[in-house]
Amino acid sequence: SHSGSSASGLKRQPSRFARPPPKHRQPIRESPINMNKSHSEGGLSFLKNSKVGSASGFLVVGGSVLALPHGRRTSMDGPKAFDSTSEYQHHFREVPHCYASMSRKPLTAYNPNAPRSRLAVEDAPVPLKNASTIEFKDRFCVHNRRFVTTHKNHYTGEQADLRSNPGMIADSTRLKRFLSEK
Repeated sequence: SHSGSSASGLKRQPSRFARPPPKHRQPIRESPINMNKSHSEGGLSFLKNSKVGSASGFLVVGGSVLALPHGRRTSMDGPKAFDSTSEYQHHFREVPHCYASMSRKPLTAYNPNAPRSRLAVEDAPVPLKNASTIEFKDRFCVHNRRFVTTHKNHYTGEQADLRSNPGMIADSTRLKRFLSEK
């Protein structure tokens, strides 16, 4: 004692929230490679289908062909795995003494001032056990001419000047004084 309508005969009304059915897209077909192209079509069209994947493209600058590098890969997969070292421990960890000519250097991230790229530096000399490192010096005293007397400064070992012209004597004295003050 069901009403006379059958389930197969009813038309279903589309819901206003229902998505439209997907349109079938035709795959884009590329034309086969034409090996008979002339090089006059474009600057870098002859490099377009090259087999080497070391560059994302090419560019002509000042008459020379330059390769465009691939972009950096970034992973957005989620948070990084937990690192068990703190920021402080990471920057101040114990690292072995490294230098450029060392064999079996540990690998590190690139740093232009990394110790593994520097030349070896000799260790500081170890002082003797009972040697004193105290020096009694005055910072303002010039030690290389400390005990030079006036006689040593002005006596040059020349013969006595027998000239009697005071102008000539004054001129030569002025020249000697100028040269000694340099």
